[in-house]
Amino acid sequence: MKKIIILLFCIFLAHSIQADDDLESLEREFEGNDKTSISQNKAKYISIQDAIEIGLRTNLDEKLRVYQFQLNEIYYQDAFDDFYLPKLQLTMGTTSDHFAENLYRDPVTNASSAKTPTGFIGVGFKDYTLFNWGKDYLDYANAKNTYYRQKEKLSEERRELRLKVIFEYFNLSRLKNIVTIYKKQLSHTSFVYRLAKEKLSLKKIKVQEFLQAKAIFLKAHKEFHEANTAYYTAQESLAQVLGDDPGTVYVPTDNLKQVPLSINLGEIEKLAVKKNPKILDARYEVENAVRSHQKTLKENLPLPKFSVKLGTYKRLFSDSGYEDNYNTFDDSKNVEIAATLNMTWTLYGSGGFLNSRITESSFYKQRMAEIKMKDSIRESRVSNRLTLSRVQLLEKQFVAVEAELKNARYVFDKTIDNYISSKTTFVDLESVLTELLNSSVNFQNTKFEHLIEKLNLAKTIGIEDFPGEKFDRMVEK
Repeated sequence: MKKIIILLFCIFLAHSIQADDDLESLEREFEGNDKTSISQNKAKYISIQDAIEIGLRTNLDEKLRVYQFQLNEIYYQDAFDDFYLPKLQLTMGTTSDHFAENLYRDPVTNASSAKTPTGFIGVGFKDYTLFNWGKDYLDYANAKNTYYRQKEKLSEERRELRLKVIFEYFNLSRLKNIVTIYKKQLSHTSFVYRLAKEKLSLKKIKVQEFLQAKAIFLKAHKEFHEANTAYYTAQESLAQVLGDDPGTVYVPTDNLKQVPLSINLGEIEKLAVKKNPKILDARYEVENAVRSHQKTLKENLPLPKFSVKLGTYKRLFSDSGYEDNYNTFDDSKNVEIAATLNMTWTLYGSGGFLNSRITESSFYKQRMAEIKMKDSIRESRVSNRLTLSRVQLLEKQFVAVEAELKNARYVFDKTIDNYISSKTTFVDLESVLTELLNSSVNFQNTKFEHLIEKLNLAKTIGIEDFPGEKFDRMVEK
């Protein structure tokens, strides 16, 4: 029975050693290639400033915003011309022409259009409103307000694109560093695995310890490839933001630097009231709602409208020749200022008695806009306070994580020396390796989480950078 057990153990050990040879072969192939699964030959080496410049130039949404900006200019120019300038029109009209004789050749019973067309061509002004108690001006003021708010929104979208590029770039940089961390872990576990194999051959350790060394080596392989997968998944996100082709590979050349926030809560709230996009939207809605309510009130009053008729110049033509004509009114050439009064009140039906429900509705819309504005200010303050608290907590956490990483490196150097000289156990070494890996990854993640909160705070405030601090310069030299 003992012989059978010994034989089975030897077979298991032989298979284990053969598997170990396969692992060593895999490791040598990996280290010899020293490349990730995607070719680096076509990779773009890119800095944070390069990424921002490319994103603001080639991003698809940014290209669309160029045309949205032009459309906004056109809409405002139309509103300006409608309010300030009289509308001059070129008009032309003719009667139907008679090209062919009718089939019956009967000029009386089957007569159609005349053989010689008649018509006119002219240039004329529509009635120009001089004064209607500010109703037209209120419409123009709303159109002007919409124009400026739309320009602000386009700028805000461009700013958010810049912050998005910064997020994607430093995320890619973080994952690149994490790949390097897992590669070092793979190198460390490879050394431990080979050392354990050598000790096993010298019968200085048990088979269990050798298998544990093999297990952490295999785990390091798996985690390294998982980190690579995450790294190249992030490549696609950056390519999409920058407007590059799918499959574009980048190598970030800048690493994120931890920079404490240099602005206090009071400054944050002052800036947010002036620049926060939601507050600006709410203020825009209030201003337009107030003017719309004022117009509704004026529309319900019997106020005359004063306008001037500038007339039309026409050239008439017919079979008798042509004739030039200028009219303002019918059969009149006088330029006159006219006052008109047109009012309609509802006595029974939709709109309420004397349009009371229409007036009431416009007032409620104004009040709703004012409430929304107050709520947007409140939400901004709450969000700013919470985000600032998270930023400050992450700054304190970073100090601890940085000290933890320094200590983990020091402990690892001491422990690996002791393990080589058999002065410490494998369990202690495995714990130190895990601590070194976790602290290294936590160091990168904490820096990035701090950046995320600062980016969120900048979005909430409505700024590109904090005073005296630029995101594109938060790089390690």
